Amino acid sequence: MDRAEAAYIGNSNSLKFHMSDCEYAKKIAESNIVYLESREDAIQRGYQPCKVCNP
Repeated sequence: MDRAEAAYIGNSNSLKFHMSDCEYAKKIAESNIVYLESREDAIQRGYQPCKVCNP
């Protein structure tokens, strides 16, 4: 999966997830990017939603 296919983008460092077009998702270091299929997938993996884009 890549950025274009991902519903959400996670940050493995902060454990936050974002909508793919969120300004903060675009600032995640390449080494910390995790592509997520759904909100449920993100939450099951322990990620918290971004407070800016509110995915």
